[in-house]
Amino acid sequence: MNDQKTEDRGQKTDTVIACLDLCKTFTLGKQQVPVLKNVNLEVRRGERIAIVGASGSGKSTLLHLLGGLDNASSGKVEILGQDVQAMNEAQRGEVRNRSLGFIYQFHHLLAEFTALENVAMPLRIRGMKRNDAEPRAASMLEQVGLAHRLHHQPSELSGGERQRVAVARALVTEPACVLADEPTGNLDRNSAQSLFDLMQQLNEQLHTSFIVVTHDLELAARMPRRMRLVDGQLDNETR
Repeated sequence: MNDQKTEDRGQKTDTVIACLDLCKTFTLGKQQVPVLKNVNLEVRRGERIAIVGASGSGKSTLLHLLGGLDNASSGKVEILGQDVQAMNEAQRGEVRNRSLGFIYQFHHLLAEFTALENVAMPLRIRGMKRNDAEPRAASMLEQVGLAHRLHHQPSELSGGERQRVAVARALVTEPACVLADEPTGNLDRNSAQSLFDLMQQLNEQLHTSFIVVTHDLELAARMPRRMRLVDGQLDNETR
């Protein structure tokens, strides 16, 4: 994929992620189980969106499709104007690495690496040299309040600190959008509030969009735009 063309196309649109008539059906034995039905969504640069819904409603499935991690049964997903459904896996991986960041309920940090090395990993995957990647990673860790934890491994960090490392890793490439799947699910209330405050701060500083899937209605209420997934369809702002 031509990196310059990717960047040029991204600069021509204020829409970072969009999906049109997105459908996803799973096959269980002989049964077809529709999970998403004609979902439409447009996420603009700098937006913060919460998607709520009951357990099993398809929130994570939607996030995976928006991030190009899975194929839709039908419909279209565009990241910075590019149709990810039409790409091969190598091309999708390139777009994900350059345009998106991911945060999960479980931090998915590599246990054998330090916080600094974990955060530098997406840059190293891009081919950036260690001497260039690690200063950028250190700067990002400083922004999330972990300048004093650079050389600690995940096992030496608290749950809240591990999630902050995961946030730093998601943002170190300066992505257009971060996709967060229950990012506070394993945190206590104070840590969850702190993490949401951090995401809001970084959203304002970096103008990165956030799509946050959460079951926590109190935290979702703090997001400027809220949507609910019900019976496979995405409704507008929840009441």
